[in-house]
Amino acid sequence: MRALSSRLGLVGLLSIVALSACDGAPADDNEKGKDKDTDTDSGSDYVPPTDADGDGVTPADGDCDDNNAELRPGQAETCNGIDDNCNGVVDEGLPDTDRDGVADCEDTETCDGVDNNGDGQVDEGFTDADGNGVADCVGVEECDGLDNNENSRVDEGFDEDNDGYTSCGDDSTPADCDDTDPNIFPDAGEVSGDNVDNDCDGLIDEGDWAEGDLAINEIMNNPGDVLDPDGEWFELVNTSDRTLILNGLVIASDSDAEWHQVASDEVLELEPGAFFVFGANSDIVTNGEAEVGYEYDGIVLSNENDDLQIWAGDVLLDSVEWDDGATMPDPSGASMMVDPWSMGPVSNDDTEAWCPATIPWSGPSGDAGSPADENEPCSDWDHDGDGYSGDEGDCDDTDADIYPGAFEDTDGRDTDCDGEVESAPTSVPDYDASSPLTTCSPLTLDGAASFDPDGDPLSYAWELSGAPSGSATTSADILNTTDAQPVFHPDVAGDYTFTLTVNDGGADSRPASITVAIVDRGSNGDPVAAAGADQSVSNSSTCTPISYGASYDCNECVTETFSLDASGSYDPDGDELDYSWSVTSGSTYGTLSSSTGSTNTLTFASAPGTYGSAQQTDVYVDVTVTDCFGATSTDQLVVSYYCTGS
Repeated sequence: MRALSSRLGLVGLLSIVALSACDGAPADDNEKGKDKDTDTDSGSDYVPPTDADGDGVTPADGDCDDNNAELRPGQAETCNGIDDNCNGVVDEGLPDTDRDGVADCEDTETCDGVDNNGDGQVDEGFTDADGNGVADCVGVEECDGLDNNENSRVDEGFDEDNDGYTSCGDDSTPADCDDTDPNIFPDAGEVSGDNVDNDCDGLIDEGDWAEGDLAINEIMNNPGDVLDPDGEWFELVNTSDRTLILNGLVIASDSDAEWHQVASDEVLELEPGAFFVFGANSDIVTNGEAEVGYEYDGIVLSNENDDLQIWAGDVLLDSVEWDDGATMPDPSGASMMVDPWSMGPVSNDDTEAWCPATIPWSGPSGDAGSPADENEPCSDWDHDGDGYSGDEGDCDDTDADIYPGAFEDTDGRDTDCDGEVESAPTSVPDYDASSPLTTCSPLTLDGAASFDPDGDPLSYAWELSGAPSGSATTSADILNTTDAQPVFHPDVAGDYTFTLTVNDGGADSRPASITVAIVDRGSNGDPVAAAGADQSVSNSSTCTPISYGASYDCNECVTETFSLDASGSYDPDGDELDYSWSVTSGSTYGTLSSSTGSTNTLTFASAPGTYGSAQQTDVYVDVTVTDCFGATSTDQLVVSYYCTGS
């Protein structure tokens, strides 16, 4: 600014001189008869221009400092705090980062949060005690355990409720978890049942926790439908009789030295008997569509050997350990789960209570399991006591009325586990009341009134389900048990119970029974046996001469079979007859195919032959019939074989 002042002083002086000269001159030089040029050249009052610094510019031409050749109009402005070009402005056009009118090259850094000297640094050289990049002289106190503004006080203004604890804490003092309530701070007494973390330890009402309040119920450690560990989760069940708050619980693993404390802005409540899922990933798009209630980190559920523990403070609520299939299940794409009948912190310690899940929760192609829901029954147990486990075909092992072969009612359920819902037929057993209801008399049973609601044809199955004492009869004594109207001969007086089951080709009816009272007949006629007519056959064999034709050695005739029929036997009372066959003579040659029944077959073998004549060989066969009262009759027939040698 000195150069500018000098220039203005010189210009002013010249102006005064010029004005003085003008004031003394006449209005018209011609009036004096003088020439101006002549006057100027005479130099009587004229001051010639000077250029003291030799820079080619005189003060009259604008040189603001005629003693400094570096200062003159047109000179390039440099950063030096001087008006180099004599335009009245200093260092114009040069950087001035803080815009204070002083170019950066001439400016000095001050502690004001601004880069005064334009070197790219702010407040360099000034103290920054907390290392946050802001000089303390312009710092603002933050809740970080440090004296940010260097006023010898730490975190002033951050204990809102004046309970002696700030919301941030420091290395020696824990943080206040609720700085709006003076009754909530570290080391405050925990108030039972108020659902509040009074002492800021992360646990809510921890004084109420007891071992076994929670049980580990299901573990998905090896998902198949999504990436591992994105699809890892485990399920807890509240086995206590009160609502539990899960905030502050610690999930831990001894084998991996891993742990995670549950921290949530929401109160995680779990009602008695309810399930809760903790997962490594709560995004249902990438976790296999599992509804995860809380997402943890720092915990990996290993596929082979690992353990899982749940802690509430210093109380171990439950733990489970798995061992790569040695004693625990080792599924892939399915959870390990506790059978519902073994749910609990003690019973789940039994490795036999665990089994692989088999039912997918998110569709037929998804992983098997039941996150946040009751586990399915283990398939190798018979839970409902119907004699069948899931592995043995029981399609609902919680209902004793559902099992393979069960009655298929009209209730719309597949109770017989054949994969189809059928309408079962109805069995209606009856008997012919016109039959003589006496011992040994034929009793005709009748199931013709049985029906199927769909009109399907029926098949029948009768059985003798009850007989009086002393009776030797069984279901085998019902003639043709698969007939709609079979016949039965009771052997002693009393009540006989018959059970009929019908089938429509897909489902059995419920068995239905009928009881028939039989009385003693009192009299009996002897049966009559009829073995049938005698039978014979002729055949020839080949003979070989011996001693020049004096004798012959003949082969035996070929084997022949004879059909025997004693169905002509009868009983005057209509009793059913038992048949007994025997060969009484000629057993060397004849053999019966059976000893019972109304018909039989006799095989005649090794019948000897005689050269030139028929040799007769006879077999005598007896048949004895016995009626219901034990009366018998015997008849005999003879079977002859004529064998001629030639």
